[in-house]
Amino acid sequence: MISSDGEVVGKLSRVVGDADADVFTGLAVKPGVLSGERLVPSEHVPHIWPTRVEVSLTKDQIEALPPFEDPPAVRIEPGVSGFFRRLFGR
Repeated sequence: MISSDGEVVGKLSRVVGDADADVFTGLAVKPGVLSGERLVPSEHVPHIWPTRVEVSLTKDQIEALPPFEDPPAVRIEPGVSGFFRRLFGR
């Protein structure tokens, strides 16, 4: 991954979004071997090629991004009352 100031800023670890809805949220990047993932929002990703990704943030801006966390999984329990009971008639 190449920053706007031309520096290599880390490795792309995954593409973030919703494949079912065809929504691209951003890219998770690992700036260093021991550092956690950071989310580079999609509006800062102008170019993606098979061997290279360019972002419109500087190395310092990427390192200052908050840690990326997976969204929590949602579990729907059978027999739960409320909205889902009315929706599914159970």
